[in-house]
Amino acid sequence: MQPAPLPENEEDRLEKLRRYQILDTSPEESFDRITRIVGEIIGVPIALVSLVDKDRQWFKSRYGLDASETPRDLAFCAHAILGDGLFVVEDASKDPRFADNPLVANDPSIRFYAGAPLITPDGLNLGTLCAIDREPHQLTKQQSQVLVDLSHVVVDEMELRIALRKSLDETAQEVSLRTQKDAFISMVSHELRTPLTSIRGSLGLLEGGAMNDKPEEAIKLVSMANRNVINLLHLIDDLLDFQQIVMGKMELEFEVLDVGSLVREACENMAGYAHESGVNILINDETTVPIVGDATRLSQVLANLISNAIKFSCRNDDVVVSIYVDDGGVCIEVKDNGAGIPEDFKDRVFEHFSRAPGQHKTKGSGLGLAISKAIVESHRGRIEFESTAGSGTTFQVKLPLRQTVLGDLAVQP
Repeated sequence: MQPAPLPENEEDRLEKLRRYQILDTSPEESFDRITRIVGEIIGVPIALVSLVDKDRQWFKSRYGLDASETPRDLAFCAHAILGDGLFVVEDASKDPRFADNPLVANDPSIRFYAGAPLITPDGLNLGTLCAIDREPHQLTKQQSQVLVDLSHVVVDEMELRIALRKSLDETAQEVSLRTQKDAFISMVSHELRTPLTSIRGSLGLLEGGAMNDKPEEAIKLVSMANRNVINLLHLIDDLLDFQQIVMGKMELEFEVLDVGSLVREACENMAGYAHESGVNILINDETTVPIVGDATRLSQVLANLISNAIKFSCRNDDVVVSIYVDDGGVCIEVKDNGAGIPEDFKDRVFEHFSRAPGQHKTKGSGLGLAISKAIVESHRGRIEFESTAGSGTTFQVKLPLRQTVLGDLAVQP
């Protein structure tokens, strides 16, 4: 017995076979119909759709055979895939390559074999459509052509499944996007309506002269309107950033930054909001190490994480911001002692428009963390979190100390 050598493109061939996701799947009538036709037209008791795996040949369809697979080193098909034409053995008992093969000497007692390679559109032979007889046999020209033609039909069926999976994936993605779009429209309608109603009411009172003799009340109305305008601007900024990310057009301006200065400035910018909320911001470490990044975008990430930590903290709580160097990179941690992230929401923390159950009264677009993740990853970094119910949440932004910027600019501290 002479086992077939491996094809030169064996790795590519096996990778392609995996992509079809057909191995070990259930029988399908579309393939079984083909093997029945082969058996009837060629007049043989056995017909197979055989796929040559790493160590076995596996039968997607088998007509007249009970076994679902055999070892590859016994497979006639392993020889057939070495060429692009029809592989025919008229009497295996007289062929030195197969005479002592257990599949010839024992059941199923193969004598005749004809295999047409299953050739993918990119020229890889994955297996065969084969006809097998227990008696010596000769193919007519017409039968040979039918076997080759049907082998192309087998590949077409396999390609059809790839196209179907792709279509289903795209449909699922479209449904998901449509669901997100509906949530987005609902969120935007709510987030815009509330501040606009407040602004309209405040300006209406001022315009009507109701506050002419109450300057302090008028100032309060103006301040309220101004805060709502700021909230609207933040929402619009989030929407614009989200659009840039979706379209792959988020632009970054890289420069050498001191991470300690970046963190201190972010904490100072949040000091007013923290004071209003009765929360303390503590900087645990003022490590000064240089990184390469976009100062505006990284400040945006820190502002989002710190403001979230403040938002979900109780009065008199501390929000602790830490910096440390670890594993060749710098890590910025933002820790709060709030209620924590619900366990069933953790997988959706960084999704667009995602807001945890019970947060519907908390202002926000549901885009902040998704945008922050995109910004950090565009700096070749990672953003992660740890959270325990009732014990708070810690977000970590991990950035490399060394990185190549814009393909060819290498900056090292």
